[in-house]
Amino acid sequence: MSSLREIETTLTSIWMERQPVESAQSLSCLLEGEKFDADGASLYARLIGYGHSDVISSIYPYCAKVLNRNWEKTIKQYVKMFPPDHFHLNSSARKFPQFISEHCPELLDKLPYLGELADYEWLEMELLEIDTAISVTSKTPLSEPQAFVSLGPVINPTLKVRTYKYPIQQIVDLIDDGKGFRKKFRPAQSHVAMYRDPYTHKVRIVDLDENAHTILSEADRSSYGDMARRAVELNPTRNPEKSVADVIEMIEQFHDINLFVGERKIGT
Repeated sequence: MSSLREIETTLTSIWMERQPVESAQSLSCLLEGEKFDADGASLYARLIGYGHSDVISSIYPYCAKVLNRNWEKTIKQYVKMFPPDHFHLNSSARKFPQFISEHCPELLDKLPYLGELADYEWLEMELLEIDTAISVTSKTPLSEPQAFVSLGPVINPTLKVRTYKYPIQQIVDLIDDGKGFRKKFRPAQSHVAMYRDPYTHKVRIVDLDENAHTILSEADRSSYGDMARRAVELNPTRNPEKSVADVIEMIEQFHDINLFVGERKIGT
């Protein structure tokens, strides 16, 4: 009796036309005495292929849109190089960013941001499935001076921050608006924060400027006062009061959107 893994591997190969249908006769997956059905095997192989295609398309809708007519061919090439190795269908798509970045030079010549776009989309999928408990606690108003010195934020434990060579969030927004499919984007470093909301369980995405990225990267070991001082240091030619006001507004916003989920006493 063939294993389900062997059956899927063989039928996937038939779908990709790497293996003739007749070779599937070697699979002892049929009932004893039942005649091998080549047409049925071909149909089932196509259904396996549609399953791979649907899963990958659902995880990478932006890549599918920008690749357009090249999408189905790209999926076949991907599955051929990285065949499914896990019963969980979504896991079969996890190496797609690697495939684009390392094995698709002709696509990157036309769409050099494509590998980063694929990474952006996979990260969102990964966060939807991550099994991490998120506890939200109350915070002290920053209008209390003592809070600035003695307290710091607790960061949402699902937070992931990516730094990209291209303005990925801008590209995604343009695609959402039905634009930018053929636009040639110049490299422009961008920072994207992704995390799962503790109440809606949906992934939230925040585009960070350079200063916000720096301050957020240090937030897990900083007090609110440290974050304000850092904001002043990063803007030496700006009015310090304005910098402090802006970082307080950012901290409040991060709490409001559950990027920060509580506060901790400094030194504990």
